[in-house]
Amino acid sequence: MATTTFNISDELLPSVNSIVKEFNFESKEEFFQEAVRDKVLELKKKLFFQGSNKIAENLNKKKIKEKDILNEFNKRVHS
Repeated sequence: MATTTFNISDELLPSVNSIVKEFNFESKEEFFQEAVRDKVLELKKKLFFQGSNKIAENLNKKKIKEKDILNEFNKRVHS
């Protein structure tokens, strides 16, 4: 595992310490790892939805309906 060092503001540190204690994290490091993992997942979801919305817009522009896509899919799967 790689090590990264960063600074936490003096005003944020008491909140972090409180959360670590209240939610029974083993350490601040564990809390930060989980927080970063959650943020990465959140941003990946955002990218996914941006991409899927763009695909939906393009399908709508071409007047392609979901029903047509499903019918074509079923034809290919069952042939």
